[in-house]
Amino acid sequence: MVRHSLASAFLGLVLFCAAPAFAQAPSLTPSHLQAAREVMDLTGVTQNITNIYKEFEDSAQQLVATRPEMKKDMDAVVAELKPEAEKRADEMAKTAAAVFASKMTEDDLKAVVVFFKSPVGQRYTSLRAEAMKDIFPVLQPWSVQTSNYLFDRFSQEMRKRGHTL
Repeated sequence: MVRHSLASAFLGLVLFCAAPAFAQAPSLTPSHLQAAREVMDLTGVTQNITNIYKEFEDSAQQLVATRPEMKKDMDAVVAELKPEAEKRADEMAKTAAAVFASKMTEDDLKAVVVFFKSPVGQRYTSLRAEAMKDIFPVLQPWSVQTSNYLFDRFSQEMRKRGHTL
């Protein structure tokens, strides 16, 4: 769940940082936006956005796991919130598609669609999730180790220049 939250937070940060550039982009045609949305769907970006509701639902279930008397109400409230979550996810998907469209030409997006619909693109898509599951346990400690190493080296170099951190 943390992995998905981090991915979601990263996606949000990317979209937030891209917003100023997007605001200055020329108006995009519906076909350009559709091509961007199709790329997002085929590459899993849309799925990352829509997974937010599933993560929320799982968290709510964990929250009341030791309170069985709350389960019925929790299920009802979570179900009531689903349409709102879907609406918000659709809005974010549209925003993300516009950001993608502002970064790539319609022709390039269509070429990406062709790739992801090809046998090799479909094979890549089917193996990506499995590969990411294998990469994440290696990436997390590497990230911490590399960060610590870089900070230690930074501290050493700053001390050489007469600065104490």
